[in-house]
Amino acid sequence: MVDLTEGVLRFVQLYGPLALFVFTFLESSMLFPFLPSEAVVPAAAALLITDPVSFFVFVLAAGAGGTVGAFVPFYVFRGSRIDESDWIRDRITVSDDRINEGREWFRRWGQSSVLWGRFLPVLRSVISIPAGFANMLPARFGVYTAVGTVAFYAAAGGVVYYGRQRSLFETAFEAATDSPILTVGGTLALLGIGLLVKSRVRRSAFSE
Repeated sequence: MVDLTEGVLRFVQLYGPLALFVFTFLESSMLFPFLPSEAVVPAAAALLITDPVSFFVFVLAAGAGGTVGAFVPFYVFRGSRIDESDWIRDRITVSDDRINEGREWFRRWGQSSVLWGRFLPVLRSVISIPAGFANMLPARFGVYTAVGTVAFYAAAGGVVYYGRQRSLFETAFEAATDSPILTVGGTLALLGIGLLVKSRVRRSAFSE
């Protein structure tokens, strides 16, 4: 695993954003998911991001690769094609357990899981499959996938970039001091989201 990670990072160092695009495409398409993003993206960000322009290029390359790749399992497992077998589907590396897990998440949380699921390692790629099974509109799938994917890589790249400039604690403390109203509002919003998720989980448990 360590040798493979080093090889991928060497490839990223040589070919830059193009290599990052290829990696995120392969991961989200599940055609060759040799390494998870958690093992590569932070180190790739440290290699590629040196200023705001390179940060934008990093997010663009990673987001584009992840979004385009997500359409592969989406269309392969889409609607009436679920009983078909073709060479692309045979090469998608995913277990039945992961597919069933993704379908359960999609059934419980609906189409919005395509967006926020891109932040979760267990869902980031596999959520495309139940979206295809459910015949989700391609345009909506594309928008949700693009927003979630770009946000994930922007967050990952931002943590690495700003963490290099100063400690995260110092940044958070300064933001709270300069904008207390926004801080309180953000905290209340997070609490509201948490309560909403908790209530939906409880409602789903009772309905079952």
